[in-house]
Formats: sequence, C-alpha cells, structure tokens
Amino acid sequence: MYCFGYPATRLVFLNPIFLFALVAIGLPLVIHLLNLRKPKRVQFSTLAFFKELQKTTIRKIKIKRLLLLLLRLLAIACLAMVLARPFLPPALSIGASSNQPTVHAILFDNSISMNRIGSKGPLSDQAKELVKEILLASNEKDRFIIQNTNGEPVNASISGANLIERKLNEIKVTQTGAFLSERLNNLLSILEESPFQNKNLYIISDNNPELNYVITNNFQDRLKNVGVTILNVEKVKTQNTFVSEISPSSSMVGKGIPCTLEVAVKNEGEVLAANQFLTLIVEGGTVGQYPLEIEPGVTQSFSFEINPDREGPITGSAIIEGDGFQYDNEYFFSIQIPEKRNVLWVVNESLNPVDVSYTSVILDAQQEGNNQINYSKVNMSEISAINIENYDALILEGLDEVPEFLFSELQEFVQDGKGLVFFPSETADIQNYNAFLNLFNAGNFVGVLGEFSSFNSIAKGSLLLEDHPVFEGLFERGSDEELNFTVPEVYYYLKLRTNNSGLGLNILELNNGDPLLREKKFGEGRVLIFTIGNDPSWSNFPVKALYAPMYYRTMLYAASLEEGGLNNQMLGSAFEWKGNADPSKTELIYNNESIQVTPQNAGGSILVNYNGYDWEPGWVTITDGNNTYKMSLNLSRSESIFYSESTVDPLVLENINIVDSGALTSEQITNEIRSSGFGKEVWHWFMLAGFLLLVTESLVSIFYKAETVT
Repeated sequence: MYCFGYPATRLVFLNPIFLFALVAIGLPLVIHLLNLRKPKRVQFSTLAFFKELQKTTIRKIKIKRLLLLLLRLLAIACLAMVLARPFLPPALSIGASSNQPTVHAILFDNSISMNRIGSKGPLSDQAKELVKEILLASNEKDRFIIQNTNGEPVNASISGANLIERKLNEIKVTQTGAFLSERLNNLLSILEESPFQNKNLYIISDNNPELNYVITNNFQDRLKNVGVTILNVEKVKTQNTFVSEISPSSSMVGKGIPCTLEVAVKNEGEVLAANQFLTLIVEGGTVGQYPLEIEPGVTQSFSFEINPDREGPITGSAIIEGDGFQYDNEYFFSIQIPEKRNVLWVVNESLNPVDVSYTSVILDAQQEGNNQINYSKVNMSEISAINIENYDALILEGLDEVPEFLFSELQEFVQDGKGLVFFPSETADIQNYNAFLNLFNAGNFVGVLGEFSSFNSIAKGSLLLEDHPVFEGLFERGSDEELNFTVPEVYYYLKLRTNNSGLGLNILELNNGDPLLREKKFGEGRVLIFTIGNDPSWSNFPVKALYAPMYYRTMLYAASLEEGGLNNQMLGSAFEWKGNADPSKTELIYNNESIQVTPQNAGGSILVNYNGYDWEPGWVTITDGNNTYKMSLNLSRSESIFYSESTVDPLVLENINIVDSGALTSEQITNEIRSSGFGKEVWHWFMLAGFLLLVTESLVSIFYKAETVT
C-alpha cells in the first residue's frame, strides 16, 4: 500500500501508478480549445434576421459544450480513480502511514451472558470467529494483543497471530466478575506505549450496557487516538427474570427487631413471566415463597419478614425457579446485625442543675428491655481526648456553642456514614450554630420564638412522617383511619430556615410549618436537628407518651448505617472492606479457604483490598478471630440485561464503528472488519459515479436542444 497523503481525511491508493491516467483529462480539453479557434469571417447579402437568433441560441450552444466537456473530464477522472483503487483508511491512521504495520488490540467479552445460544451457535463461539476474521484480515507484519473481560486476566502482550489464536482458545466463559474498566485500561496502556503508529481497538461483546458507561465516563479522551470498532455478536432474544435488588425496609436492624426485606424482581424478557417462583432463604431455611406473574419490562417488589435472633452476620439468598437463564437466578445477601450501637452523649458542663434532661432517663430505661444502644456521657471540655471514630453516633445537647476545632472532625464523622443528633441551648450563640449547620448545608437559625420556661404555648406539633424509620411501627391503625397522636405544645424554639436541598426533610413539624425535628443527609451519614431542647422548659413534649420511643428511635436511627447493615459487593471491581478489626489477625475466607491480606490503616479503622478475580457469586468472610463480617458477592445486573440497543453512542467518539455481526453474512462481516480496522475500499463508488456521468453526458447530447447557426 501507498499513502497518497498522510492525513486520514485523504484517500489512500492501492495502485497509485494509475493516477497518471488523470493526464488523459487533458485530451478533451485540448480538443475543446482547438474548437475555440476564431472562424474566418464570410460576408453574406443580409444577415439581419439572424441577429435575434444569435442572442437566443448561441449562449445555449456554449453552455452545452461546456457541460459536455465537464462531464467527460469527470468521467475520465473517475476511470483513473477506479484503476488506482482508492480506499479510506481507518480513523486511527491520523498521522500514520498505511505502509507501516498495525497493532490490533482485542477486548474479548467472556462474561456468562456469552454462554447463550444463538442461530449461529454459542455467542462465545461467534465471538471467537470474529477474532479469527480479524487475524485473517491482517497483514503479515501486523501485531496483536488480546484481553478478556472476566476472571483472571490473560497475559496481554504484543504478539503474532499464531500466539493470539492459542490465547484465544484458552479463554473460557465464566461467571466471575467483569473487570471491564481495568482490562480496557490495560489494553490502552499497552497501545499508548507501543512504537506502532497505526493502532486499532476491537471490543467484541453482546451489547453489554455497561460498556457505554465505561467508555463515556472513563476512556473518552484516551480513545480519540485509536480507531475503535465494537463488534456485537448475534442479538439473542432470551427470556430472563432476575432479582435486581434486595433492601431492608428500615436501616435500624437489630437482634429481636423484625425486619422486612424488599426483593425487586424484573422481567427482562418480551413475554409474561409466569410459572415461576421466588423463594427467600435465610440461614439455610425457607422464609417464604411467591408465585411470579410479571409483565415484560416490569419490576415488581415482594416483601419478606425476618426476625434476627442473634447478632453478627445473617446470610441468605433470593432464588427464582423456572427461569431459563439459570446463571442469575440466585441473588445473595448478607446483613450485619450489630451487637450494640455506641453513642457518645456530649453535654455542656455548665448545664443548670435545675434543668432536667430526659436523655439518660430514656436511654437507661432501654437497658431493661431489648436495648440496642451503649452510651457514654462526657462534658464538652473532655471531647478533645476522645476518638469519636469509635462511636456510631454523637448527641450534642445543650451546648452554648459548638467548638470550631471540632468542625472538620464532625464533618468527616458524618461523611463516613455516622449520625449526629443536635439539641440547642437556650443561651445559644446563633452565629456559631449557623456556622455549624453550614458544615452540612442544613440551613440556618433566623432567631428564637417564645419565652423560655414561660409554659405559654406558641405553637403545636402538627405533622409527622409516619413512614419514616423514626416513627415506623409506633402507630397501630387501619388503612382508613386517620393518624391520631397527642400533640405537644411548644413554649420556646429556634426558628430554622431550610434550604431547597433534596437531601433534607422535616420529620416532625409545628402547625406553622416550622420544623421541630429535621433530617439532613450528608455524605454517607445524617444530621438530625431538634429546634427545641430536651427538657420541659422548652415544651411539654418530653412528658408525652410518644416522646420516649421517638427519642430512642431517633438515637437508634442516627447510629444505623444507611443500607441497614446490608453488605453487598458486585463482582467486577476490586474487593474493598472498611471496618474495625485487628490488622495483625485479619483474614479473608472464601470457599472455606483463607486468603492472607495486608490491611491498611484508614482513620480509626482498617481497609482491606483484594482483587478477587476468581470469585463467583456467594459470600466472603472477614474475620480477626473476635469479630466476623460477611459480604455477599453478586454478578453485575448488566449481565442480566440482553436488550441494549447500542453499546456506545457514536456521537461520543467520531472514530468509533459499531458492527452488529449477527445480521450479516460471513462475507459482509469480513468486509466490515476490513473497512473498520484496515480501511474501506471506495473504488466502486467512483465506478458508479463514472457510469452516471456517461449516462448524463448522453442525455445532455440528445435532449439539450440548441439549434446551430449555419
């Protein structure tokens, strides 16, 4: 091959010698110029009547001759181009030459969805045939890299075609995690470091919907320097029903506390999902079962109630029976039931002894029942000597001001998934309070209303969120009954002006619309803000029957993880766990085999990392001998979605080419591979253009009427 011009926007020619045939364009041009010689003037008796004819026809004659000349010149040029065999190089060839070898990187999808059977055989076999087509279409000097998406990585190195074919035969379909981003990064790094100027990237998959996200968000800029071809195997319409999500209805799980698990099931097929069953298994025993009847494209939720009878990890799975695609029919879960939530209660040491705080009364009373909270009380002056990371929640009560040296620590505390409960002081520094609230974008106090210890009601409790975890299960009423609770009367409170953040909500409101208890989520944690203090000088709320259980559940909610103890890891990324354990004794246990790891310090806890390439759906255990945690392992839900129309929007990358090979013949597939990765011959377009030009020339000669003057 020879490059007639290096930029990829110019044509490349297989037989450039025939470009000299363009000289033939000069022949009709010469003939035309000869015909333009000035004719000899001959005098006739009278030519007056020809003058008008000259004005109307001579111009037509000139236009016709020029048009015929142009058509003939273009027809000859097209013939020369046909003989030279032009083609368009792939988009990768920017700044490269076609006479140089090319390195072809191949990312092979070996996920479990490639195990489906199409009209041309298993999708994995179809994918391997596409790889062989790439090898056959290459030149002798070209080199290749191949990498799989799932499980243990292939030893990716630039190799010849024979070695790549041997590596290809070693790739097997697996239900271990899809490390799409990692493997694509690996291939691109090798391409970027290679001395080859011509670089191709082929991604062979079954329309994996995750591909669009990975390319758009992680590799868009890096892929601009290579030619990208996505070869999709045959689209197989597989009927599939799968569990898309399992979640506890409440974050406040605990020993002896009933918990409802919501299991979401989606019908990804094109027909009604019937004659199927959903079964929930917990600790080896069946909790319940539902028959399934789900319309195509619909997700339906099913509720199962469990009652944890011990602390520590509780494992289970949701199983779908009767679905044809069996590889995603079991979804594993693990819920960590905490021993106790550790709560630190911080008070003002100058608290008036006359003032009665109900915090200790309520928390101490719970010790006699099924208490889920261990609490410690400290004065604010002692807080600097305490590591707050050892606690699940903090209660800041009656502080005239929140010390500024704590601001960053409190912000990080909530950000990491902990809870913060705030009660104001009647002698508050409003400016300091607002600086504290600003840490969490929680609004600001705009003043105080009422008179402290006046016992004169200025507002009443009016509205509460009955379905919020703080109030969940506290009221027993029929679906048609109105909520009825003893309304508290407020004498004095701080007026809180909230912002429009969608992460904040009023859990309890006054009848004037002002919040009495407001929640603001921040990072992985939450801040719960009371606008009244916790004693009868603010309101009569502390003596109402609702107050004690609400207060306790507020503390419990603040100390509970957002996901309700649910520990779930999607296979396809490095395993990561952060928690409290002895670093010297920490180990992972998978399939009853111990995996030694090197934990890292992360604040007040440790961080455990492991690649987990060979892990399949199930569970992994983290233990240090004293504490035990379990994490569920599941396939990415993208492995259960088979009807993605396009993996990548071509507008994202101008140099991308998407080929749906399932609808093409073997010859068409070969042509598409050649055109996408090796260049596309366009000589036949010049042949067609030449033919149309000659036809047009004949039509102009016959039908373009212009009478000549003789």
